[in-house]
Amino acid sequence: MKVWIETLKRKSGDKLSVKCIDDNGKKMQRGIFEKNQKRQAKIFADSLKTMKPHLAMPAKVSFDTAFSEYKESVLKNELNTYETRLMTCGYINYHIAPYIKTEWLSEYTYHDFKETYIPKLINSKGMAVKNLPGGESTVVRTDKNLGKKAIKDAVANFKLFVKYSHSRQWVLDRQILDFNFPKNFFQGENTKPKWMPKYGEVVRIVKEEKDPLNKALFHTAAETGVRLNELLALTYSDVDFSCKPALIYTNHSIDKWCNFRENFLKTATSKRPIEISKALVSVLKYWMKYQTPVRHGRYRLIFGTVSKKMATRRIKKSAQALGIKWENGMSPFRKFSQSYSMDQKIFTEAQLDRRYGNTKEIREKHYYRDLDVNKDERIAAINNMLLDA
Repeated sequence: MKVWIETLKRKSGDKLSVKCIDDNGKKMQRGIFEKNQKRQAKIFADSLKTMKPHLAMPAKVSFDTAFSEYKESVLKNELNTYETRLMTCGYINYHIAPYIKTEWLSEYTYHDFKETYIPKLINSKGMAVKNLPGGESTVVRTDKNLGKKAIKDAVANFKLFVKYSHSRQWVLDRQILDFNFPKNFFQGENTKPKWMPKYGEVVRIVKEEKDPLNKALFHTAAETGVRLNELLALTYSDVDFSCKPALIYTNHSIDKWCNFRENFLKTATSKRPIEISKALVSVLKYWMKYQTPVRHGRYRLIFGTVSKKMATRRIKKSAQALGIKWENGMSPFRKFSQSYSMDQKIFTEAQLDRRYGNTKEIREKHYYRDLDVNKDERIAAINNMLLDA
């Protein structure tokens, strides 16, 4: 088998092409490198020379076949949740496959990926679910630009597909795995300040709410800071009023379709006991006695009549009645709770980890918003910083 390197003339600049030919005269281009990557091209060419012929000159596999088999493998992988499997297939269907115009895997190069796929992905539009008559739905492309997080996730899923192809010994340019966005590409991702309710607004919503379900729902969310999928999956057996202080245990969750998932949480640290106040004990006791609970098998659900969309409608309607402009749904309660606990500086970091089921790094990056509990002292210190004592 003969292997050689030749120069390709391209508008974007000359490239180095690694090609090979077998004993039957079959030719194949196996890799493309930049002009300044002559050493890497030579190393790759030398590696082909030592390969077995069926690996160096593999049978052609089309992208259609590869994507189909990859999605089938993903859907059968029970190590991931069902929604994760669907999301992976969604990235292939809507953010990867539409921008691949090469028919064969072995002919797709890093140059194609970087110079063609990435620009198309960056300039693409997002997707949305559209409800159809009869209760059916479909996915349509919107006129809204794809967010940078979705772009980053699409590239990550492309790399997973490349790794799967290599596990099948299909030839697909391995250099794709080395691609990374420039460090400053995502710096504008969080330039828009994330909204969080003020301390007084949360207190008003919790104290002035008259509906017993809303009161229990909002108070539990604001005090404990549990994730919404944990909150809506709380059961009667997850609450221990006999402890001092009383405890709420997070053991279960609901999925994106609001199906109850027994003993399934986001991470191992999400399974945790949370100390609660006497006021919340009183609110929960009243609601748990007042309602006829929805059952899931042997479990009685505390908020079983509430879906994620319903929870969002309830908090927005209650806030509007009080003249409070409320953004998002229930998620601000988690931000509020963690920010308040961090501002108070009463909990140790280990206690905060245990209470919220995350880490200091995650809290400071995603949840912490200064609640101005020490505003007067802070401003005074700033004003006196450069004054003569």
